Amino acid sequence: MKKIYLFYKDLIYQNRNWLYFIVTLAVIWAVAGFFLSASFPELFPRFVEFMNSVFEQALGALEFDSDLDLALALFRQNMTATLYDLFFGLFFGIVPVLSIALNFFALGFLSGPIVSTDPIYAHITIPIIFLSVAPHGIFEIPAIFLASAFGFRFGWAWFLPSASGKRWTVFKQSFFDVLKILPLIFVLLVFAAVIEAFVTGRLLGV
Repeated sequence: MKKIYLFYKDLIYQNRNWLYFIVTLAVIWAVAGFFLSASFPELFPRFVEFMNSVFEQALGALEFDSDLDLALALFRQNMTATLYDLFFGLFFGIVPVLSIALNFFALGFLSGPIVSTDPIYAHITIPIIFLSVAPHGIFEIPAIFLASAFGFRFGWAWFLPSASGKRWTVFKQSFFDVLKILPLIFVLLVFAAVIEAFVTGRLLGV
């Protein structure tokens, strides 16, 4: 177990600059979403309706026979998105960058009403937002960051001037690192799906 920990610690450290970029991008988009939502609260109901339609298309349904069915659906959806981020990052990193932008803009936007004085949004508070995201987010958000960072590197590392004269070697290394990080992301998403299905809803009383 210690060897696995040290292996991934070293792998992540070697790719820390790519992670820094992705995390910075996530923060920028989350802040943008938050301020847009806070500035134009009338957009919030339409955005929620749009997000519900997206989830319904992605999961196939918004009601499930059991928490286990929900967990499996969440895991399947998140794992599919992760694979796109990792492997379609080959195309100039566009997919992982879009993934980060959309996910964190949505997170920021859905948090906007916490600063609203409109009574209609009184139920949207900091504790509610925290309980909606934190329990499963401590696993899912790192998985998103890792998938996007390694996917972005896969598309760009071999183009950089530092790869001159060894571009094929850099490309292969990026690809192999994508394969190496995949099991860790898999485990993180399993935990995230189980917690979201079995814990998050109960904490929110739904």
